[in-house]
Amino acid sequence: MKNARAAGCVLAAFALAVTPARGAQWLGVPVLMYHRVDAQVPADAVGRDLTVEPHAFEAQLRLLRARGIASITAETLARAIARGLRPQRAVVLTFDDGYEDAATTALPLLVKYGARATFYVSSGFVGTPRHVSWKQLRALRAAGMEVACHGTEHLDLSTLDRAGQMREAGGCMRRFARYLGGTAPITYAYPAGKYDATTLGIMRGLGIKAAFTERPGTVTDLSRPYELPRRRVRHDDTVAQFEALVAP
Repeated sequence: MKNARAAGCVLAAFALAVTPARGAQWLGVPVLMYHRVDAQVPADAVGRDLTVEPHAFEAQLRLLRARGIASITAETLARAIARGLRPQRAVVLTFDDGYEDAATTALPLLVKYGARATFYVSSGFVGTPRHVSWKQLRALRAAGMEVACHGTEHLDLSTLDRAGQMREAGGCMRRFARYLGGTAPITYAYPAGKYDATTLGIMRGLGIKAAFTERPGTVTDLSRPYELPRRRVRHDDTVAQFEALVAP
């Protein structure tokens, strides 16, 4: 029953979020970047900055619900814009790397608040310590989340030649097709947000419709579909700072 109610919330949010704007300037949709949702915060500065504690993440989801902001997937956003729609009061939550807490901590909270999210996973890390398993990734998909590629070994694409980039990006796509089945991912997130001119052609060749950098901003169109912006969510962000992030 609880899962059914959550699914109903997701469908209602989807219907709201893809309603075209009427007579108003469209400011786009913010795409937020997370890494970990974990009560165990690393001591090092980088690890700490990339870790949002569960109570903070729940407060953020609670704010989205209170403000009537729908959390949709990156795929939903890309398909909506391609159809000429302008999602209103929407945000995309993305999670990089494929840490185990994506399934054990983030997913239950997302379901609780009827939210959807996109998980960008480095396929070479799947099944390794502290990372998700293929079974957990299938559970994420079954819960209505998007699971998409973040490279094979999380390598900086801009440092690789064309063959290396094909191994890194194409290898992730092949592993997903083999172990997850179903529809191939149509969105991608670059490790460290790095890419070059070669990358753009590779994304197109792989059938990717939207790829994300770490350049801040909001997604307003698909004129440059493989250079889309994201906003980073940090450990110390207050609820007020988070609310500013989700404002177009």
